Amino acid sequence: MPQKKDKRSPIRYLPLYGCISTGIIYAAIGVIALLSFFKLKQGGADEASLLAYLNDFLAGKILVWIILLGTICYIIWRIYESITDPYNYGSGAKGVLTRIGIALSAIPDALIAYSAITVILGTSNIQEDGQPGQQREMVSDLLAKSWGDWVVVSIGVIVIATAIVQLVYGVTNGYRERIDIARFSPGVKKTIHLLSWAGYVARGIIIGIIGFFFMKGGLQDSAGQIVNTDKAFDFIGDQVGHAYFIIVAIGTICYGLFMFTLGIAYDEDEG
Repeated sequence: MPQKKDKRSPIRYLPLYGCISTGIIYAAIGVIALLSFFKLKQGGADEASLLAYLNDFLAGKILVWIILLGTICYIIWRIYESITDPYNYGSGAKGVLTRIGIALSAIPDALIAYSAITVILGTSNIQEDGQPGQQREMVSDLLAKSWGDWVVVSIGVIVIATAIVQLVYGVTNGYRERIDIARFSPGVKKTIHLLSWAGYVARGIIIGIIGFFFMKGGLQDSAGQIVNTDKAFDFIGDQVGHAYFIIVAIGTICYGLFMFTLGIAYDEDEG
């Protein structure tokens, strides 16, 4: 049995910071989605819009930096996981696919980090009301090129693959090897399972909708089809039902709360 890593090792803190910053973002997005549903706020249930909104305030600027640094930590950790294989997935077909899934799961974090950087530098046109102007502008630039439509479709395929990874991870409780859950009481363990299942399913649904519309935008050569998290929520509310909107919003809050727990009790190897 491999010897347990020293818990004081600096590598231990990468997932901790990353999970906590992710928890802040998605707990806030879920709350904003509910506020928007009840007409208490005008949109903004999107990662980039949240960062732009926070940047309007001094305390918010500090929080944007915290989120950026935490997200970068998590991306580094995910790359470290996929390369070093601390959970011994192996080099077989299943192990390689699992490690690729780990790498893909860092894509949403990379997009958050990019948005945070553009917000800090003041080079973004991110709208605080959740309109996907930045994303549509990027896609419009791609579609202007002869090969751009297939790039947009490919992005959609990758995003949908990421959504599937999220759904499978949540349904199978794949997080269990990453959290030192033995320290908790039976009631807390059940709560963690529920938060994980609800959170990953909600995130998988939102990411899947985003990926679908990227594919649709590429196939129809239309940047206007592109949606972000805020507009994915709107799609659920308008096309699927208000009850499902509320369920996914609550699930998004659950994801944020689960990420807080995961960060605090993260177990960086199986030893």
